[in-house]
Amino acid sequence: MRVEIHQIADEELDSFVNFPFELYKNDPYWVGELKADTKKLLRLNNVFWAENERALFMAYQDGKAVGRIAAILNKEHNEYHHENIGFFGFFDVINDRNVAAVLFQAAEDWLRAKGVTAVRGPANPDSNHIYGLLADGFDSMPAIMMPYNYPYYMELIEQAGYGKIKDLLAFERSKDDKFSERFLKVCARCSRGHGITLRRLNLKNLEAEAEIIREIYNKAWAENWGFVPMSKQEMADVVNELKLIVRPEGTCVLEVDGVAAGFYIAIPNMNHALKELKGSLANPWRIIKALLAWRKIKDARLIMLGVAPEFRKRGIDLILIKHIIDHGVAVWNEAELSWVLEDNDGIIRGITECGCHTSKRYRLYQKSL
Repeated sequence: MRVEIHQIADEELDSFVNFPFELYKNDPYWVGELKADTKKLLRLNNVFWAENERALFMAYQDGKAVGRIAAILNKEHNEYHHENIGFFGFFDVINDRNVAAVLFQAAEDWLRAKGVTAVRGPANPDSNHIYGLLADGFDSMPAIMMPYNYPYYMELIEQAGYGKIKDLLAFERSKDDKFSERFLKVCARCSRGHGITLRRLNLKNLEAEAEIIREIYNKAWAENWGFVPMSKQEMADVVNELKLIVRPEGTCVLEVDGVAAGFYIAIPNMNHALKELKGSLANPWRIIKALLAWRKIKDARLIMLGVAPEFRKRGIDLILIKHIIDHGVAVWNEAELSWVLEDNDGIIRGITECGCHTSKRYRLYQKSL
């Protein structure tokens, strides 16, 4: 059956954003973000596209939408990492090899015309947003701001000529899991005599707190694979999205002699509420169901943790991890720590020592053009 490709204009975003809601309407685990938020991210007036470019494509068979993909030229990534690659993202498709191939061809042709030599993804639209493809752990709902997809996506992507370039890991811990004796001893030793204090974020002064977080985050992650520094406006957008759901109990800034050295932010797994909303705030009954689900949330996701480079090798990361576990159980029964690069042996060792275990695996693919 012939596949037709249509490039989506900014005023046609509804069809692009709506497609996965139809594709996954019977799936018990998939959760869609609010459609208005996705459209805001994809519109060309979003701050992300001030420096970067994108093209959106949809595939049709007999007039019915059967797939979508975004081709992304992330100039900030290429400049920061001295690479010449493009990205694909927002990839959703029926289980049809031909449809997937046509979608990838459209994205690759657009990126090839931009002069890139390889394509990497999925990125929606970069590592500071939803990143990677779920490769293992399909039997549960994802944590907030983490991807979920059908298992057949991996086969379709690999059939299109893409190979794994990096895996990202998610870890899980319940309130009943235990610290190792070694972990407790190291934390106790690192906490003594170093002028260390821990405080919650001041949610009444989020602008100033956000800048502290952004500076540490950008320095802490500066050398990580795939990382691109977050601008002030991007951080402001993140704060705006999270300020209604973040709780003081899920935040911490660690100071050494009064200087901010590290932080973490954990948020309730709002996917329980988003699942009820089905992408829209227009239905009052769904809003009521979402509010009821919100009140029952007993799990969270640790979305950010960072230690400034000048304070490394002091065990500050372990102190932060222990702190969120010690105090998070007063609010939540379990939490996901995600994501972590598969080859970040140091942080993985610390995470497992505190009782966490791998729960999900996400994959980034790449193809040379």
